[in-house]
Amino acid sequence: MREIRTEIDIARPPEEVWAVLTNFESWKVWNPIVNDVTGMATQGSRLHVTMRGKDGKDAQEYAPLVTLFQAPKAFRWRAVMMAGFLMTNDKIFELEETPAGTKLIHIETFSGLMVPLFWGKMKDQVPIMLKTMNKALKKMVEGGS
Repeated sequence: MREIRTEIDIARPPEEVWAVLTNFESWKVWNPIVNDVTGMATQGSRLHVTMRGKDGKDAQEYAPLVTLFQAPKAFRWRAVMMAGFLMTNDKIFELEETPAGTKLIHIETFSGLMVPLFWGKMKDQVPIMLKTMNKALKKMVEGGS
């Protein structure tokens, strides 16, 4: 398994960060890497995610399963790319209360036979995507500051 981990401090309480993070309909408004997310923010539900391409149009689509939902602390989904033994991707959001608000820990893990083949590209591109999403979430939650 390979992991990419990012963090950002958000000057709002975890409940406010959680409310934006789990409101999937709003992702298309504030999230610069995702065009659309549909589905219920509950454990065991299936989501439908449409990524945003470089041209802003719809790109890769996938249907992850929500595997953990502990409001307002942790949220995780698992996407099977191709077949599970070839590539599985987990997206993990953890919210920790801090004296200044919330620390968002945003992790993606990758496992499967295909990961070593794509790892060079993923380790360069995925952190940029996660940090871009983190900054946009921070801006949305903090009210544009």
